[in-house]
Amino acid sequence: MKTSGFSGQTERVRTDPLETPGINASRTGHVLRAWLVAVVPSLLYFFALVAIGADSLRPPAGALGATFAAYSILAAPLLETALMFPLASLLALVIPRQTRVQIVLLAAICALAHRFGGGWQQVIASLWPFLIYSATMTMWLKRSRRDAFVLTALVHALYNATFFGVGALGNFLAAPDG
Repeated sequence: MKTSGFSGQTERVRTDPLETPGINASRTGHVLRAWLVAVVPSLLYFFALVAIGADSLRPPAGALGATFAAYSILAAPLLETALMFPLASLLALVIPRQTRVQIVLLAAICALAHRFGGGWQQVIASLWPFLIYSATMTMWLKRSRRDAFVLTALVHALYNATFFGVGALGNFLAAPDG
């Protein structure tokens, strides 16, 4: 609690790290912060897997083509955000005032959906970024449905673009000297 100068009234100072501060919070700033919070630990996890031989810097065959790039950087974030959106809205209705629970449930469901495409390692690898996407979706949904969708998709697209770039760099570094 903080006491204001002359009135003797107190105001609550927001300290919740999951809440976006201020009514005019910067959308661009939020996207960039959320992207960094999602991508840095994920890159550390990925490089740890590479270091122990459980993964490779070299991307799978065909993963650097224009079609795959368009899918992973543009289509997948839009599609997955579109699938997250009704679930986030439902969780907000079913368990209101439980923002952290909404975020964790949404992230867990989205990460578990990745089991179909890549096994348990994919679930583990996608849990952290989906926590960040879910936090973005849940927090911005309180302000604007459009902003919740757009900002979540942008964070996801930047994340995927980063890993696409790592794949391209890994392919370059793994290429035989020519």
